[in-house]
Amino acid sequence: MVEGTRKRTKTLRPALWTGLGAMMAGGIISLATSAAAETHVVEMRGFEFFPAEVKAEIGDTIVWVNKDVVPHTATAGDGAWDSGLMEAGDEFSLAIEADTSVGDYLCTFHPNMVGVISLD
Repeated sequence: MVEGTRKRTKTLRPALWTGLGAMMAGGIISLATSAAAETHVVEMRGFEFFPAEVKAEIGDTIVWVNKDVVPHTATAGDGAWDSGLMEAGDEFSLAIEADTSVGDYLCTFHPNMVGVISLD
């Protein structure tokens, strides 16, 4: 019985190393993907979004910064996400995780302030 245990251990060891190697490789791939992600900054000023259109990729982050003297929001047209009230100087970040993060958005206080996020 001890011999059987040793054989199983020897048999499992290569599988263990293979699994660890795969996990390490996955981590490296994950790090490479994270390193490629970009941060896009959108300023709210003069009752407009600058830039009004952001071309992003899955994994990118968009940061809105309110540089106006009045409160604004950045709110998805379909309501999928919302910054909430942003006072002057406030920031809001959105990670682009899927197609549901993209599309038209606006300021709920000033509906003439519109922007769009599209996939690059």
